[in-house]
Amino acid sequence: MKTDSFFYRFFSEFPQAFFVLIGEDEKKANRYEFKSIEVKEQGFRFDGVFLPETSDDFIYFVEVQFRKDPDLYSGLFAEIYLYLRQYKPVNDWRTVVFFPNESFDPGVHPHSREFFESGRLTRVYLEKLPEAYFEGFPLSMLQIITEADAEIPGVAAKIVEQLPGAIHDHHEQKKIIDLLVNLLMHRLPNLSRKEIEKMFDTILSDIKKSRAYQEIAQEAAYENKRTIALAMAKKKMNLALISELTGLSKAEVLEIAKDLNHRQKSRKLGKPKKESY
Repeated sequence: MKTDSFFYRFFSEFPQAFFVLIGEDEKKANRYEFKSIEVKEQGFRFDGVFLPETSDDFIYFVEVQFRKDPDLYSGLFAEIYLYLRQYKPVNDWRTVVFFPNESFDPGVHPHSREFFESGRLTRVYLEKLPEAYFEGFPLSMLQIITEADAEIPGVAAKIVEQLPGAIHDHHEQKKIIDLLVNLLMHRLPNLSRKEIEKMFDTILSDIKKSRAYQEIAQEAAYENKRTIALAMAKKKMNLALISELTGLSKAEVLEIAKDLNHRQKSRKLGKPKKESY
C-alpha cells in the first residue's frame, strides 16, 4: 500500500483531519468534497483535491511526498496550472504538501519562490507536529508513519482502543481496521498480513470485552434481527414463526408488521388514480 493511497483513504474518511493539520477550523470540512482528480492532457493525477461547495473558499490540492524528488515543486505547480486551464474553476487555490520529515523537502527553488512567499503553499512535516495532535483519533493513526518500528505495535494498540469511543458503527470500525492493517503492512514489510492481523487478535479481544463494544455489538445485532424480520414480514410469513427464527419478541414482530402494513397502505393511497376515458 502506497503512503499516498493511505492518505487518500484517510482524508476521504476523516476530511476534518486535513483542516486540523493545516491549522484551520475542522468544521470547514463540511463545506468540501474530497476527490481524486486527473488532469487528462498529461495523465497527471493529484493525490487528492478538496473542492469547496461555494466560490468563497479555497480549492486545496493535496500532495503526499515520502521520497526525495528535486523536481517536486516544478511538477506540482505545472499540474496545478494544467488543472486550472482544463477545469477553469472560479475559486482561488492553495496547495498542501505532507512530508514525513524536513529531509524529504527539496527546499525553495528560485523558480517557485513566489508560491512560498505568497502563502499558496503549506508544508506539513509530520515529525514536527506537536505530540498533542496525535493524542486523539483519527490523527493518532498518523503516528504509524512517524514512529520507529519498535514503537508501532504500541501505537496500533492505542488506536484500536480509541476506536469504540470514536466510531460507533461496527462496519465502519472494520473499515478502519482494514485501513490500519494495510498501513502496517507498508510500514512493516517483513511481516505478512496474517502476522499483522494476529497482532490485532489480542488487542481486539480486549476491546470486544469492553462494555462500550458490547453495547455497540448488541445494537448492531438487534438491528440486523429487525431487518431480517421485516424481510420475512414482506413475504407474509407467520408472525409467530418470525419471532421464533429471529429471537425477537412477538410484540416486536407485531410492531414491525404493523409499521410495514401502514407504509404499504400509505404508498397505495399516494399513487395517482388511472384516468378512465
